[in-house]
Amino acid sequence: MAEQSLTAQAQELLRLVETIQSTTGSATASDEHKIFAARKRVQQLTATLMRDVCGPLEYTILLAESCQESAALHLVTEYSVADVIGDGSKTLAEICEEVKVNFRYMDIAMKCLVSHGYFEEVGGFDTKVFKNNAMSDVLRAAHPQTLKAAIGFICDDGGKAAAHLVEAARTRASTTEAPTPALNLAFGFEGPVFQHWNDASNAWRAERMGLAMKQLHQTANGNVVTDFNWHSLPSPVIDVGGGIGTLELALVKAYPESPVRFTVVDLAKTLKSAETVWKTQPASSRERVTFVEGDFLAPTLEATRIPCGQPTYLLRHVLHDWTDDQVVAILRNVRAAMVARLPAADSVAATPKLLVCEILLQSDSGRFAYTTSLQLLTLNNGVVRSQEEMVELLKKAGFKAVVTHTMRAVDTIIEAVPSKD
Repeated sequence: MAEQSLTAQAQELLRLVETIQSTTGSATASDEHKIFAARKRVQQLTATLMRDVCGPLEYTILLAESCQESAALHLVTEYSVADVIGDGSKTLAEICEEVKVNFRYMDIAMKCLVSHGYFEEVGGFDTKVFKNNAMSDVLRAAHPQTLKAAIGFICDDGGKAAAHLVEAARTRASTTEAPTPALNLAFGFEGPVFQHWNDASNAWRAERMGLAMKQLHQTANGNVVTDFNWHSLPSPVIDVGGGIGTLELALVKAYPESPVRFTVVDLAKTLKSAETVWKTQPASSRERVTFVEGDFLAPTLEATRIPCGQPTYLLRHVLHDWTDDQVVAILRNVRAAMVARLPAADSVAATPKLLVCEILLQSDSGRFAYTTSLQLLTLNNGVVRSQEEMVELLKKAGFKAVVTHTMRAVDTIIEAVPSKD
């Protein structure tokens, strides 16, 4: 697409905003998808306008210094400033006294966040009296859409790892061999990051990471539950690497009358956390979900403990955490389970289906997809792949991609079936 002038960009932006405002609140299902597309385009346009207005010098410095803004958000969130302010207002001195933080540090951090629309400075600039607003409310721990854990995870684990990205990129002599992940360098440990988080001394980090993933998914992928025809899938759905069953929690709540059943396969420590979550759910929900201890990267099918010969398998937010070779190994293990002990019939009904639900880079992907890809890279050499890259990995593992589902979400679902040997 040819570059637009600033005037043309502004005019398109105005038209899109008018479209969003005119349909919000009374939109049909078709309108909702148009609104989602319009919002994505608005993000692209505002980013382009910002870049073109600032020019190369100013924009590049702002991009380089954006880590400072993340640090301000982390400081204010970590010390629960929004919770301290509550529903009233407090002076900066009162806030600092309550959370025991240096006045100057908090002053500069709060100025930074106020410039981005977080909090309201009562009485005008530099009064140092603050109250919450809609933006800062999501920093409160008890808010139904809180992002507190997500901010902690991104700015602490993710931020420290990102600071070692330059060193990590040269930890191997080969330019194609997977480097030591930046997170390993940042925290000084060896082995997979998931083993690191499963260590008892890091239990609080693992718990925060779990909460962060839930908060991030509700932000970027809340419509995955409604925009895909989950309730028509043949049962049981084998959710390989399904964690605590976050998706299943949403699905059984959204479709209480659906006959679809689920089996979640994951590591023992993860399933222990799942047990804590699911024991508070209604019996009707618990009856639809079972859990199996397993490891999708185990060296043999038997060792993976992935249930065999079932009609539907799911890999959701799993593959982006692993290198290409590991992804192919995971997919091959799932494929082996899918084709084991199948009926001899060659009918379509007897053909098992794999759903791969992942963030995939598209030509119109927003900033979130690219920053997430970098975060995954620093944490475990993971990556957000393009649709073409994902389809190629499926092919290498013995699958054929048959259809792709786009949704009002950053996620895309690829349906695949085992290729005939």
